[in-house]
Amino acid sequence: MLSTLILVLTLQVAANPTTSDADILELVDGSSLVGSILQFEDGVYRMNIDGVGEIDIAAEKVKGLRFGKTATLVTDNGMSIEGLLSMDENGEWRVTNDLLETRVPGQNLVAINPTPETPPTSTQKVTITLNGSRTSGNTETTSAVMNLDYKFRYLTHRFVSKIDWTYAEDNQVVSKRSTGAEVKYDFFPEDEWFLYTSFGARNDGFADLALRTTAGIGAGIQVIDREDLTWSEEAGISALNEDFKVAEDDSASTLRVAGNAEWSLREGDMTVFHDHTLFVSLDDPDDILAQSRLGLRTRVVGGFSLNAQINARHDSSPPAGIRENDLEFLLGVGYSKSF
Repeated sequence: MLSTLILVLTLQVAANPTTSDADILELVDGSSLVGSILQFEDGVYRMNIDGVGEIDIAAEKVKGLRFGKTATLVTDNGMSIEGLLSMDENGEWRVTNDLLETRVPGQNLVAINPTPETPPTSTQKVTITLNGSRTSGNTETTSAVMNLDYKFRYLTHRFVSKIDWTYAEDNQVVSKRSTGAEVKYDFFPEDEWFLYTSFGARNDGFADLALRTTAGIGAGIQVIDREDLTWSEEAGISALNEDFKVAEDDSASTLRVAGNAEWSLREGDMTVFHDHTLFVSLDDPDDILAQSRLGLRTRVVGGFSLNAQINARHDSSPPAGIRENDLEFLLGVGYSKSF
């Protein structure tokens, strides 16, 4: 079938002399194809021929060619050269443009007019860290802390969620139990800034807190958004409601200020991360709720890492008998995956 096609094309070429900008591809059987060489990738030439359309020709069937118009040649060391291309019978390439004329050995050719790499339209990342300890003997203690973070980005949309859980026992008596969660949706009218809506919930029985909820809207700026470094800051208005076990329930309108940063170093072997969220009462600016995380992850193998982290929470107006500050100094293991 290919031989018949080549014969027809050869006769067609003889009847119609080529123009100066036509590409010519010479085959090992002595015949020639004239048209437009679109691309060379994965050992195959793709060529468009008038009256026939696009055809594929394996590289081993080609002994020479000449481009009538400029094309881009890519070598195995990542260099791209644009110009008029030709290949001789020895497989050596010649590239000519206004600045230079150079030769490239055939074994160094990777592609001609390669398909552009399309950036992913969506990215996802999940990170989980587990921290715990267990002692026995004169003192029986157990403690565990879990943090789960998930981020999904699709074009102008971003979804972020965070979950944390803390548990501790002292001499088989529960001494700490708290759970928190936050979900946030960001919409990017422009790459540099976004609008958001968020919802959060937390309970901490040992802080007399049955349930605290927050819901709000606002705007933020994406200060840096690179593969190795991200940093954003945001502010908005949130409604805050607190249901206490003993103390009187409370609600307030608040100014919400939050930020997030993550920096990967040494090709991802180390990651420094930080986030913070503050709620400032609009009626009483001295009434503040705040929480933050600061940590370092060191990759061990694959997505597994060692994790060192500080979690801090502050309530400037806690119920009677409850301390303002909670601090957690954590060492544990983590796992991250991006897809």
